[in-house]
Amino acid sequence: MRSLVTGSSIRGLPVVTIAGGEDVAEVRDVLYSPEAGRVVGLTLNKRGFLAGRRREVLSAETIHAIGRDAVMVDDESSLLLPADAPEEVGAPPSGRDVTGDEVLTDGGTSLGQVRDVVVLVGSKGEVVGYEIETASGGTGYIPLPVQLAVSGSTLVVPEATKGFVEDDLVGLGAAVDEFRSTVGI
Repeated sequence: MRSLVTGSSIRGLPVVTIAGGEDVAEVRDVLYSPEAGRVVGLTLNKRGFLAGRRREVLSAETIHAIGRDAVMVDDESSLLLPADAPEEVGAPPSGRDVTGDEVLTDGGTSLGQVRDVVVLVGSKGEVVGYEIETASGGTGYIPLPVQLAVSGSTLVVPEATKGFVEDDLVGLGAAVDEFRSTVGI
């Protein structure tokens, strides 16, 4: 079964080096590309008493793994100055936040509004689904399909997504592979 975390639960995690076990930063923001369906990087805060925004960023390529309790990198050289990072991380475009976007099926059914992204634990930022606020006001989780359309306000997903709305992350973890095989991802 897949172990999953939400993007918001990654914020505040320590960034720890595998080489020396050093706590070198703290996650400030998760940079998500809805077009690519993955985390592209992380912005960082300093650690300790004089904490504040750290100039360096982490590109998905320099992340060893995103875990439940820490983000792991090989060593401190994994932290990049914005000019040395891919543009989508060093100078991310605005308007890429999917939070608040309506999720519509291609059959015209509203599944709710996006609250957060759901990330596979142990990956470099593979997004496998979305946390949504359902039309009834509850929380639901849907597997990430190959989106048919992404705009500034709407995500259009296959009609089959309706059958895979789960009410917890454990249920979503179990449904991801079945969903992907059903819709041919």
